[in-house]
Amino acid sequence: MRTPDIIAIWLVLLSLCSPTLLARELLAESQPPGLIINMQSQLQPLTINQMHSWIITIRDTDNRPVAGATIEVNGGMAEHDHGLATAPRVTDYLGDGAYLLQGMRFHMPGQWQLELTILVETARYSASMTVDL
Repeated sequence: MRTPDIIAIWLVLLSLCSPTLLARELLAESQPPGLIINMQSQLQPLTINQMHSWIITIRDTDNRPVAGATIEVNGGMAEHDHGLATAPRVTDYLGDGAYLLQGMRFHMPGQWQLELTILVETARYSASMTVDL
């Protein structure tokens, strides 16, 4: 098979991928810098109007897990001027920098913005992540 044919097949396969499949894992650097935040949905693929949980993993810039953080998650759809339909909250520390976020539900397709506020000891960090459904 020729290289152009392989590329064409690859592009067709990519075009068939649903945005929900691409939105399962999110990565962001905090502001101010100092933390790397990874969010992974426990519902795969993401589905409209279904309650689900995420695992939030926090590491410092030396790749060490961050324990003892307090995390708040808010968000919404800027295009529609509304917030989340639920009040998700972190319910458990799972170890190795991982936290369980429960109570997430996206009630319509579109671009969702998640805003995280993270307190570690006396330091306050924020991070933004986008989910396209």
